[in-house]
Amino acid sequence: MHRLHDAFAALQDQLARKPQACARVPAAQLAHLCRDIEDAVVETICHLAHGQLGLQALLGLLSALGDDVRLPSSRLQQLLAPLDKRMEASLSRLTGVL
Repeated sequence: MHRLHDAFAALQDQLARKPQACARVPAAQLAHLCRDIEDAVVETICHLAHGQLGLQALLGLLSALGDDVRLPSSRLQQLLAPLDKRMEASLSRLTGVL
């Protein structure tokens, strides 16, 4: 994203010249859209990180509780573990984008 911001800054410098004046507004709108996307990605990463922490705490609690007669905690762990892995993978991918 940093390189994208640098590219937009260079583009806006180029558009400051009179022959390209008509392209200033679309370039500014595109730069604003990129900032909105970046904000959304950052917000998503925060949500994923908090969700993952909550899941890890729940998995820890379940392993500490031992087996329940109705639904063994080990079964609950098996059900939640794939979600934890998916959240971790999503967080890694989004972090790589930034």
